[in-house]
Amino acid sequence: MRKTDFMLGVLLAVVGLMMIVDPDKCIKIAVILLGLEAIVNGVFCLVKVRQLISDKDFQVAVLIRGIISIIIGVLAVVLPLRFAAAMWTVMLYVLAAYLIVAVVLELYAVAKLRDTGIERKRYIIEAIVSVICAVILFIIPQQIGVTVIRILGVVVLLVSVVYLLYEWRNRPIVVDNVEVVDDNSAPVGDKPVNNTSTEKKSDNK
Repeated sequence: MRKTDFMLGVLLAVVGLMMIVDPDKCIKIAVILLGLEAIVNGVFCLVKVRQLISDKDFQVAVLIRGIISIIIGVLAVVLPLRFAAAMWTVMLYVLAAYLIVAVVLELYAVAKLRDTGIERKRYIIEAIVSVICAVILFIIPQQIGVTVIRILGVVVLLVSVVYLLYEWRNRPIVVDNVEVVDDNSAPVGDKPVNNTSTEKKSDNK
């Protein structure tokens, strides 16, 4: 059982409990975390993804996506901390809309990568996750939103418990080294038998 995997399971359990006990605070934290993720993702698009192929349309799509990500990310981090609580709700809708736009641009970029031989699975999974997050963000401001967060918290908590149990059951078993003593070997203090002297005595007889 690796300590990093175990700590990851514990962290997931803590997040799940927070989502169940205080969903409102979790929503605020989620907005800031999504903002930070959008900034990092935007920088990554501008620095790395845009250089994958020399196709002009691909580069323009990735450039637009990167710039939008950075702008929305900065707003998601700064605005809710500076203004009234209503800004949290506004940013939820803004982030949801951003994710939908980002998915459209990402799918267009993925289509451009089809004939290049570059691995596209990662970008497709990212697009699917973005759609799911967008749907959740659109639901959260509604009355059912808190209930959805608590349900997700229960799911996260259950997943973390299963993960921790799996890690515990598959932990490596440490076996201490045991010194094996050969009973047939002569004691260290015993003197070797002098066979030469015995043979001489027999010859004299």
